[in-house]
Amino acid sequence: MSLASPVSETRSRRADDQRRRILDAAVACFARSGFHAASMQQICAEAGMSPGALYRYFPSKDSLIEAIVERDRADVPELLAPLLEAEDVVGALVEAGVRFMSGALQPDGMPIYAELCAEAVRNPHIHAINQRCEREIHDLLTRVVRRGQALGQIDPALDPVEAVRLLSALADGLATRLALEPDADLSGLTPVFERAVRRFLAAQTEPGQ
Repeated sequence: MSLASPVSETRSRRADDQRRRILDAAVACFARSGFHAASMQQICAEAGMSPGALYRYFPSKDSLIEAIVERDRADVPELLAPLLEAEDVVGALVEAGVRFMSGALQPDGMPIYAELCAEAVRNPHIHAINQRCEREIHDLLTRVVRRGQALGQIDPALDPVEAVRLLSALADGLATRLALEPDADLSGLTPVFERAVRRFLAAQTEPGQ
């Protein structure tokens, strides 16, 4: 039985709604102007609230960026968990990469994906937050690759950690390219991406087999 009162639950929901409203406004402003050009005043106007109300939830721009990173990555490990049970491990990895590039794995932050990456490089605080979120994802994907090796679907000579790093770099790079080229068609890239991933991970066979 829950010990929380109806009043406290209502307040909690209201606070969650306000945080979501502010973060959505921040994403919109950052997408238009970038992290550094967008001001807290602009975010307040976008959210339709006073600075005092906004600062109760987020005292700085860095705290907003931190919350966006954590919100976008919070559900990714759970969404990727089925890969640990996939019959076609490589196919499941390809599908996950395509979903990432399409924004399906982080739909809120995709419009500012390039901004997030750039900020993580130059801002040690944001870098630490991003690394913490990325580590859980990379650890899960490394387990997926090891499972694929055990099943004979992935080259056992590959270092799983480095293989995941390269696959992540490929997906990150293509996601950035799609952001830079709005006219690029993901459906056209998908077969090429799949071919590259399957060839990279392919279990080696003896000559003549």
